[in-house]
This record gives sequence, structure tokens and C-alpha cells, in this order.
Amino acid sequence: MRLAAGTPLLRHGESGTHCYAVLAGEVLVSTTTSQGATVVLGRRGPGSVIGEFAALDAAPRSATVTARTEVTAVALTAAELEALLRGQPDLAISELRRLSRQLRTLSERYALRNEELRARVVNLLLTHLDETGQDTICSTRQELADWVGVTREAVTRTLRRLEEQGLVALGRSTVTVVDPAGLSRLGSA
Repeated sequence: MRLAAGTPLLRHGESGTHCYAVLAGEVLVSTTTSQGATVVLGRRGPGSVIGEFAALDAAPRSATVTARTEVTAVALTAAELEALLRGQPDLAISELRRLSRQLRTLSERYALRNEELRARVVNLLLTHLDETGQDTICSTRQELADWVGVTREAVTRTLRRLEEQGLVALGRSTVTVVDPAGLSRLGSA
């Protein structure tokens, strides 16, 4: 099959029982956050297999794949992909290595985003403490999330980690800084 630039090949959330081998051109792999923002996961070119997760485990597609340039690709059913991997051990090992690199990259991105979020939350708490002299912020988790630009769930997870470290105490719609020096050290790290 041939696809013009900008044409979606796979869509996040759709079911799929096949994958594609990219013969020529480049595709963009992306996903959408719960807030509707697009996050680019990577680019793939000739020799890449895309859509293999859904083909192998029959779960919904985990990403959207769009032709970045004109693309030539061949479709493979799950059975064809499995036969190809079984019959070509070097290809199977190459795919395992690629998937391993991809998982490591995504894990590193996730860790960096968590660090960035923690820094924003710590900065918010330290700024409040500095500006008001009060060690307690009376705000809902949603209000805090809106201030740092993330979801309520992400802020809640971050605050719980800070509480586990003994830096803050969480109450209903309150966050109390219990170790300002420790929080400050964390903020400057």
C-alpha cells in the first residue's frame, strides 16, 4: 500500500489484528493524553514494523501512526508476523532489541516528567511558604493541578510521594509543609 503524507495508518484505541512493515518513507508514532494533547512517541522508517502490539496481543492500538512522508508499507496478519519472527531469528532478536530500547526511552521520559512535575509542585509549595509565611495551603487537589498544569491524579501521586518522604502532611483540601528545609533541598536538586 502507498500512503500520502499526513494519512493515518493506525489510530489509537482501534482494534487491530494486523501490523505493517514500512518499506519506504517515514511515519510518526503519537498518542493523545487524557487532556487531548498529542505526544510524539517517535518516528519510524524503512524496515520498521508498526502496529505489532495489537497484532500480537489483540488489545486496542496503543498509538496513532501517521505517514510523515509518502509511505510504502505491506500489511501482515498476526499469523504472518509470528511466522516471520519464528522463521527469522535474527529479525526476532532485532525486534526485541528495538522494543527494549523503546521501553527504556519511554521509561526515561516518564521518569523525567515525574521529576519535572515534582519540581513544579515543590516550587509551588515553597513559593506559597515564602510569600505567605504559612506552612499550609488550603486548596483542592484540582486547584493545585491547575496551578502546575497537570491532572489532579498526577498532583495527588506527587504529593503522596512527598508525604511518604516526610516533607508534607496531606489533609482534606490542605497540604502542610512539615520539613521546609528538606523540601527546599529537594527543590534545589
